Amino acid sequence: MIPFRPSMATKEIVFVRHAETQANRDGYWNGRTDGALSDDGEASLGPLGRRLSDQEFDRVVSSPLERTRLTAASFADDVELNDQFIEIDLGEWEGRRFAEIQSEHGDELRRAIDSRTIPMGRTGESLEEAGQRALVAVDQLFDELEDGQRAAVVTHGGFLQSVLHRHMAGYGRRAHAFTQNTAITKIIWQFGSPRLAGFNDVSHLGPPSPLVQGHVEAGTPVFAMLRHGRTQANVEGRWQGQGDWGLDELGQRQAAALADWYGQWPTVYSSPLKRAVATASGVASNGVVEVADLKELNMGKWEGMTTTEIIERWPGVMETIYRDGVDLRRGETGESWGELTQRFSNAVGALETAASGPTLVVAHGGAIRAYISSLTKTADSHAESLHTPANTSVSHVAITDDGPEILDYSVAPHLESLR
Repeated sequence: MIPFRPSMATKEIVFVRHAETQANRDGYWNGRTDGALSDDGEASLGPLGRRLSDQEFDRVVSSPLERTRLTAASFADDVELNDQFIEIDLGEWEGRRFAEIQSEHGDELRRAIDSRTIPMGRTGESLEEAGQRALVAVDQLFDELEDGQRAAVVTHGGFLQSVLHRHMAGYGRRAHAFTQNTAITKIIWQFGSPRLAGFNDVSHLGPPSPLVQGHVEAGTPVFAMLRHGRTQANVEGRWQGQGDWGLDELGQRQAAALADWYGQWPTVYSSPLKRAVATASGVASNGVVEVADLKELNMGKWEGMTTTEIIERWPGVMETIYRDGVDLRRGETGESWGELTQRFSNAVGALETAASGPTLVVAHGGAIRAYISSLTKTADSHAESLHTPANTSVSHVAITDDGPEILDYSVAPHLESLR
């Protein structure tokens, strides 16, 4: 069986972290302890509810704790309560300030995090136990969904950390930011496995993201990775690669909506391909700098072909890459995924970053996915654990002293009004 089939139906789970609690604001670890929402948490329910109440969900599931039930009620009337989606058990650390835990039990906390097998707070769950529970719950819900169905799950930051570990695990440290309150994270089941399609989206609270703004104000370089707008090749399911397709009519409207939402910025780099430059022009206040190595994966002989056409002519090669995980050059004369990753990452690393505000990089779905995946220890022949970012979506990466940190992935609220 070839796992890369264009007609395969998908299922989707939209995860929502609960609104901010007073414990969150005051720095307490509440775990399974209930507590009231903060004033900001209460205020955030309106924007979240307005955004999600217009979306269709076949099921809405919530952890039984009050903070998740209140969050779920902001956009759904019929909510299932499920203990499997509850927060991690923190044992003796329940209800204590995180600063106190670090001060009094710092070594024990580090061992619990590093080993993933030592119980939190001596009597709680280990990260391994919490992770297994979370993945069983997620996979069971996917099994229960029919093809084409969507579910919303309102849960907790620790639970989501366990889920995200499958998609963006780091090398000895967390590779991504902690999920923000009311943030939306999407996972799509496609080709027989879960793929992260969106992460840490709080755009309903208004731009800029608090995470992005905080890093910018602290002087930390932030890259904003923008995928180009839609092309006719996207519609037809063609592997564009470095073929120079322009935006179609919807792609032009996507690019205009992106500029309206995200604004214009002085430091904008772009792949030289027409679809990227056209998208970049809308968000650039000081012109666009074209960089050749920001191009998409070179598809060789597969350029411009559909998946079905490629499978018909190269069935063995497709199986070797997408089933067996061997990173061959695409289309015989193109690039391997590893070559794309190295080329694109080197190009990004050589860019001069903006003095204030994010540094915009307008590129392509495969190239952005390769770069984001390279920041994690999830490695295969095509970054299988990530879904290709949406057209004109934005993904932010902060270049911190400890290394790159993925702040969010495939955020595109402006597309919701174009459906």
